[in-house]
Amino acid sequence: MSFCKNCGNQLKDDAMFCDKCGTNATDGTSGQGTHDVPKCQHCGHVGQWKIAPVIRGVDIFIGILLLILGVVPGIVYFVTVAIIRSNPDRRSKVCTKCGAKNLFTFIY
Repeated sequence: MSFCKNCGNQLKDDAMFCDKCGTNATDGTSGQGTHDVPKCQHCGHVGQWKIAPVIRGVDIFIGILLLILGVVPGIVYFVTVAIIRSNPDRRSKVCTKCGAKNLFTFIY
């Protein structure tokens, strides 16, 4: 997996150019147009990212509201969120420098 050095967009394995910004993804031999970790689109930090928790604060709030309305909707909501977000690839990545969410990897 590689990412564009210009915009941080995740690139396909055989990409010659970034789909998002059009930057050349390789110089032909050394692959200097890419890097192995995403680039923060807010502060420009290139490095490892934190993965957001499985259950977020907003999920707890919505779940409690649904529990007040009825036990079954609240339980169904918590189980659904836990199943969807159990895969780390389906959680947002958070920049360790500025705390911004990397929006191009944000799926749910």
